[in-house]
Amino acid sequence: MTEPVLSARAIAGLLGRDLPTDEQVAVIESPLRPALVVAGAGSGKTETMAARVVWLLANALVAPEEVLGLTFTRKAAGELAERVRRRLRHLARAAAEQGVHLPGLSAAEDAGGAALLTVARPTVSTYNAYAASLVADHGLRLGVEPSARLLGEAAQWQLASEVVESWTADLDSAAAVSTVVEAVLTLSGALDEHLLDAAGARSGIDAIVDAIEATPPGTPPRAPYAEVKRLVGSLRERQRMLDLVAAYRERKRAADALDFGDQVAIAARLARDVPEVAAGERTRFRVVLLDEYQDTSYAQLVLLAALFGGGHPVTAVGDPHQSIYGWRGASAGGLERFPTDFPDVAPDGDRSPASVYALSTSWRNDVAVLAAANHVAAPLRAPGRTRVALPTLDARPGAGPGQVVAHLAPTLEEEAQAVAEFVADRWRPEGGPGVRGGAPAPGGARVSAAVLCRKRAQFPVLHRALRAAGLPVEVVGLGGLLATPEVVDLVAVLQAAHDPSRGDALMRLLTGARTRLGAADLHALADWSAHLAHGFDARAAAAVARDRAAGAPGEVGADDGSAEASPVVADVVDERSIVDAVDAPPPPGWTSPGGRSLTPGGLERVTAVGEVLRAVRRQTYLSLPELVGHAERLWGLDIEVAARPGVSPGRARAHLDAFREVSVRYADATDDPSLGGFLAWLESADAHEHGLDMPVAEPDPDAVQLITVHAAKGLEWDAVAVAGLVDGGLPATRTQGKDGPTDSAWLTGLGELPYPLRGDRHDLPTLEVAGAVDPKDLEERRKQFLRDAGDHQVAEERRLAYVAFTRARSALLLTGAWWGDGSRVRPPSLFLSEVVDAGLARVAGWAVQPDDGVENPRTQESASVVWPVDPFVVAGEDAPSRRAPVELAADAVRAARAGGTADVPTSWDRTVELLLAEQASESRPRPEVELPAHLSASAVVRLAADGGEFARALRRPVPNRPSPQARRGTQFHAWVEGYFGSPALVDLDDLPGADDDSVPVDADEAALRAAFLATPWASLDPVAVEVDVETTVAGYVLRSRIDAVFPDPDRRDEPGAVVVVDWKTGAPPRDPASAAVRELQLAVYRLAWSRWTGTPLDRVGAAFCYVGAGRTVRPERLLGAEEIERLLLAVTAPA
Repeated sequence: MTEPVLSARAIAGLLGRDLPTDEQVAVIESPLRPALVVAGAGSGKTETMAARVVWLLANALVAPEEVLGLTFTRKAAGELAERVRRRLRHLARAAAEQGVHLPGLSAAEDAGGAALLTVARPTVSTYNAYAASLVADHGLRLGVEPSARLLGEAAQWQLASEVVESWTADLDSAAAVSTVVEAVLTLSGALDEHLLDAAGARSGIDAIVDAIEATPPGTPPRAPYAEVKRLVGSLRERQRMLDLVAAYRERKRAADALDFGDQVAIAARLARDVPEVAAGERTRFRVVLLDEYQDTSYAQLVLLAALFGGGHPVTAVGDPHQSIYGWRGASAGGLERFPTDFPDVAPDGDRSPASVYALSTSWRNDVAVLAAANHVAAPLRAPGRTRVALPTLDARPGAGPGQVVAHLAPTLEEEAQAVAEFVADRWRPEGGPGVRGGAPAPGGARVSAAVLCRKRAQFPVLHRALRAAGLPVEVVGLGGLLATPEVVDLVAVLQAAHDPSRGDALMRLLTGARTRLGAADLHALADWSAHLAHGFDARAAAAVARDRAAGAPGEVGADDGSAEASPVVADVVDERSIVDAVDAPPPPGWTSPGGRSLTPGGLERVTAVGEVLRAVRRQTYLSLPELVGHAERLWGLDIEVAARPGVSPGRARAHLDAFREVSVRYADATDDPSLGGFLAWLESADAHEHGLDMPVAEPDPDAVQLITVHAAKGLEWDAVAVAGLVDGGLPATRTQGKDGPTDSAWLTGLGELPYPLRGDRHDLPTLEVAGAVDPKDLEERRKQFLRDAGDHQVAEERRLAYVAFTRARSALLLTGAWWGDGSRVRPPSLFLSEVVDAGLARVAGWAVQPDDGVENPRTQESASVVWPVDPFVVAGEDAPSRRAPVELAADAVRAARAGGTADVPTSWDRTVELLLAEQASESRPRPEVELPAHLSASAVVRLAADGGEFARALRRPVPNRPSPQARRGTQFHAWVEGYFGSPALVDLDDLPGADDDSVPVDADEAALRAAFLATPWASLDPVAVEVDVETTVAGYVLRSRIDAVFPDPDRRDEPGAVVVVDWKTGAPPRDPASAAVRELQLAVYRLAWSRWTGTPLDRVGAAFCYVGAGRTVRPERLLGAEEIERLLLAVTAPA
């Protein structure tokens, strides 16, 4: 090995940079052996890592391509790589200018440094990207195709949702479908993080349950405690969830798809089980640097130890105080075990723990801020709490005094006001004054600011206060983005256009700033909706009566043979709600029986809303991002945000642009980026606290960020306010109850993997369920575990507080409020109290604790508001209204347009006219109707039966008349499903039997059940029951909910032959035309099953079982794919 020629300080001198400290020199010049660097927040770890790489390369200790650097984010990886490249270029030039020969840069010297490292460069990557490269290069060794596509978060959710909604086995769970989907994804991710499969997790849970149930009853005998019974029930439910997880993972394999967790888990197995992989990587990379090591999961630790353990030169940098991702398997214990996981191996094979270095100077925080952060982290450094010596951070030479302010307010609103005042006093844009007329910062420098919260639920009150103070606010993360007013409006437009049952979204549109419908008009609209519903029922009854009187051919009753009209009844998924009242508003002057009528202005506004929703529906053929942009323009949100006073156009529409980017990412990440899927995923994202709060775009440096603490890790600002420092807020675990902090940990939660099954279980509290002498002993162990888990969780929250405090460079505000949304006061957080009691914060206000029995003043206050809200009134007590100036400007424009102009038209006038004409054309209602991209099988039947009526229903959707047949069909289908033992998780929109349009017979539920038991199908074992299948024909996605599939009893000699059976509770039609139309439904079911299962179409039969009449009807011939396609193209072709 080449001996070093140039020291770290000499290199810094050549580069004209500050000389490194003794601690940094020790790290930079450390020998090529395993080493751990404990680097506190802001201690210059990235600078030190870059300097070490430069030192190694400059001294020719390694070649550039032999260096591997891993970090967690692409941004951090890019910064480290760019810093190294820039330093090397500058060093080459400086060495050449001063005549200094550097062994590692001799080639660069010959070229004057211009071509340095153009080919050979260090590899700097994220942990996930590195794992992906291993899978791509070596995955075939484990049967993984290198071309496997990567599933993003949205695509994972979509696939898991499909698996859950098509599940036919009994889960015996009361959880909502969305909760089950979330549990499937969480459990699947946990299995990957801890290198388990579903079968292994299931057997592990079995062992836990067996140990619990083996507890002796004691003397006298005693039944298990209720909480223990609930624990067993929860574990059994999770075992059933694992069946779904196994199906989800199998679907991923079948689709040749992987997610990030799969990549890391497969890479870990390759490193652990294939020696050639580890040998090749060690040869390729002679030096490895691992950043943010405290955030690595168990699977990543296994991967890295298998590849680079055994004495390889690995330098890990991390801070156990910043280990805040324990919820995803990253434990501070992983960093503390590094010296033994990566031992130093002597030439004779002797092993010793890796060397440990420290970086203990904070280059970020001023003195007061650093003192508060050190104090809150002090219990984490207590003897016995850690296996690695953790230094106390010292302030940098010349650090400012800094400022820490504490404020405890009576209510949330007063806390938010204090936060807004603190930020407004300090925040400055680059080169500009503050919002309160304060002078610009010295030299016109930017003074950045952020407000940090434990949870997104804190955002709305703080957002209002910051906006009222005149501050530009950026809500960071998708979860917070969905709470911003303009995005809420945009999502409401999309929801109301896509799903007419979303009355909540429609009400926001009707009562919001654009429509501003008042209470009287809303009552009148409700009356009109009731009138329409009554009219539909009356018209439907009259139509049936007319058909009967005319003797129209139809379906025939089971017994008397009389003709009875029975139109095809819509699926529940095809029905619409009272949005019909907006789509078809009342005529001018209409008055309800209650004497209510829409005002002329109200009628005009309701009509405008209906036109917008219809315009959005007409454009659903657009790509998802285009549709989002179209809806934004139709609702005028682009103009609304651009008109905000005192805000630049770019910043004003920042949230809309960020949401558009979210739609682009969703469309890129999913196979079927439909509007419905996108909206469902957004609802899941909004309810998901972890993961989806990461920034969706680079934070705006001239705005105040409103962000969660988890998302703020790695960022820093001049001034930071940490809000919600109350017991149960931060820390989220209550510490001041009579039992102290407790946490249920893995004992509850549908998606929680039990600690005993986790790879990091040695760093977690333990519950010894085996060996309890009686139920009371087991219950005491459970209670002790809750206390231990509570202490563990408080330590996790303490790390989170440390991260929050250290985000501030010079000014830190710590706030809380006695009263939140509940009926009990919330004591101040122990973190806030510790800092105040130690005299480390200036108390700007500390409200007296309310007396016992006092009611929450937030619930007693009677707020006086004007409704509808005037959108031209700026928030604030004395702020003037903008209405008068805006109306004057509008009048001037109208007058100018009415008076005409003598100006000579220019090319710009023509361009504007064309653009306005295009906009008007897009917004104008059109007579033609776009056929939906998704059609249910019964919709195809109705389309084939009467295309004109189907188009009218699409153009003006109306609720269907309640159908006794459909209700009876639903009840019967549910019973049959239970009979075969396959109740499925379905939404109301997919209720079976909603398309049962057969002729009703006089048979009650009991008679139907008896009739079914008399059919031959009752004695057969089905292949599938109530399964949702989709298939594409002529570009349209046809949805089928197949009642049952059986091995075909008429073709037992043909392997794999099946018959699709559709239950009908009435009698078959006698009219050939009606029968042919209905058989189209079976043809679609048959085709869908064939494609979904890969069964040849000629081996899939189909039949109607008319249970009420006791008959099974098999059509002689069913249409194939080409014939169904021709039918769809024929009915949709232009006249």
